[in-house]
Order: sequence, then C-alpha cells, then structure tokens
Amino acid sequence: MTHKLNDYDPEAPIIVIDIGNTSTHIATWHENDLKTPLAETTTDDGAIEKAIKAHVSALSGQTAAAVIGSVVPDATDRIAGIVERTLDRGALIVGDEIPLPMEVDVTDASAVGVDRVCASYAAYERIEAGCIVVDFGTAVTVDLVDDDGVFLGGAILPGIGLQLRLLHENTAALPYTKPAVPDLPYGRSTEEAIQTGVCRGVAGAVRELVEGYASHLCRWPQTIATGGDLAFIKPHISYIDTFVTDLALRGIGLSYTKYLLEQGV
Repeated sequence: MTHKLNDYDPEAPIIVIDIGNTSTHIATWHENDLKTPLAETTTDDGAIEKAIKAHVSALSGQTAAAVIGSVVPDATDRIAGIVERTLDRGALIVGDEIPLPMEVDVTDASAVGVDRVCASYAAYERIEAGCIVVDFGTAVTVDLVDDDGVFLGGAILPGIGLQLRLLHENTAALPYTKPAVPDLPYGRSTEEAIQTGVCRGVAGAVRELVEGYASHLCRWPQTIATGGDLAFIKPHISYIDTFVTDLALRGIGLSYTKYLLEQGV
C-alpha cells in the first residue's frame, strides 16, 4: 500500500505497536508520551485486535496512523492486516516505510532488531548522552549508544524465562521452575539451584557486560533498563541508573515523529 506523507498529521495521536517474540505491546502515542499501554500474547490475534480497537475507539476518530516495530516477521504481516481492517489504512513499519531513527554502526545494520534500535533511540533522547540500554525480555539485550547518538552494537543472551524452559526441556531430570531469587546465594534444592543460577546469573552477566562497556569507553555511561522482566529483576540490578517501561514502544512513537519532522510534514 502506498503511503502519502501529507495524509498524516504530526499533531494527531497514533497507535504504536511493538511486536515481540512473546508479547505485543500496544499504546496510543500523543504529545511525545504513551497513553494506556497494553500487552497481549503475540500469537493471540483476537486479543491484539480487541486491544487495537479499544485504543482506536478511545480516540474518537482522531487516529492519524498505526506504526509497528517488530522482530517477528510472520506476526508483522498478521497484525498489519488487523490494523488495515480496523483503521481502513495500512500500518507504517519502522525499518520500511519509516527509516530507523538513528545511525546503526555495525557490520550489518539490517540484521539488528528494530526493538533494540528503537529502545536505544528512546533512551538517547531521554538522556541526551551516550548510554547503555538493557532490555530484559525473551532475550536480554545490552546495547551501547555513543554521545553522538550512534548505535554501536551490543550483546544478546537468553532471557530468564527462556533459560528456565530450556533447562527443563533439554534435560531428563531438571524441573521447570518459575523465576525467583532465593534468599541464600546458593540453592538448597534443585529448584532453588536453577532459580539462583538463572536469575542471579542474568543479573551478574548484565553487570559484567555493562562494566566491559564502561572500561572500553574509559567512563561509566548512564545505564537504562526496560523489558517484560524488569519488575522482577529490578531489585537485583542496583548498578542500573534508570528504569523505563515500554522503552521500545516509546522509540517507535519517536521514530514516527522524527521522520515526519525531517520530511517537513
């Protein structure tokens, strides 16, 4: 579908959608802020359609656009179809109709997840300086942005829930356990040993990565954290400076606003 920029009002509210491997986050973006963010399971098209319609209804016909950032190609097509049926206009996709919001200085910029770039852009816009961005999601990402707002790269490791499932599914005797951090620094049962290893291990791994970036830069940049597991892991990551929910979703909204301003709309 062809998109004409003069069809979009930069002052009007829009629907922003962040499609992740596990959850899809949906919110209204207006005046550089998120309104009523919701999260639904990415595979649940019915719940996602209901959430999109709820946001559209609340805007009483003011919606200018729906903007999607996604790391799940199949889900992008499905949810873009829901948007088109609901709004009677196609969704704008970050990385396609809307370019990435910041320079990406890596070996292959097209291979970097849109969520990582959008979250990093939102963090940089908030801090206005070089920073480290940690996203505690299905995967944990730890990314670095320089003082000029250039995405330099980062690290990816399995998230807490993924590690817990993999241990259970790929061993004969290890049970599935829910995320928890036992009081002692070691587990006194198999379940506690798994929880200690995974949950404290993720916190420790992220600390090691953050310290490595700081050593490389010869200074300690601000570190900002987000992601679905943020509330759980927050008490155990005292080395993080700032906590912001839905950082990638904010970056999607900022990407749209930035692009329209650059195009003189």
